[in-house]
Amino acid sequence: MENELDDILNLEEQYYNEGFIEGQNESTKKQLLEGKEYGYQTGFQRFLIVGYISGLIEFWYKNINSYDQKSLKNHLDQSQIILDGIKMTNFDDDVEKYEKSLIKLRNKIRIITNLVKEQWKFKDVDDLVKEIGGIVQLNENVNDMW
Repeated sequence: MENELDDILNLEEQYYNEGFIEGQNESTKKQLLEGKEYGYQTGFQRFLIVGYISGLIEFWYKNINSYDQKSLKNHLDQSQIILDGIKMTNFDDDVEKYEKSLIKLRNKIRIITNLVKEQWKFKDVDDLVKEIGGIVQLNENVNDMW
């Protein structure tokens, strides 16, 4: 009889523990979903500019004869090599290489746009990327995340 009463007295703790575990599980699911959404958006934004640059290079290759620049093909070849070296993985080394490659690629594209006198094609690219890709919204302070 005493064991039955002990179980009744422990109901509050039992329900508290069940609720706590259920809350943890629900929070874990939401954080996983939020992390995936953030990852997709960040990946889209990062490679939106790579896709735009790739399109520019392809366009200039196809129309190379309409430009009167001897060094254009050389700059396009160098840009294509940098572009081909960018990996679409999320390892620390690859992300670091992406950042460095993007800086080099931007500089090359600026040179090319000056050569072909089409600076407008790359002048406002950052604004274009923000307009299409949006800005990543964070729900919390980035410094407190880790």
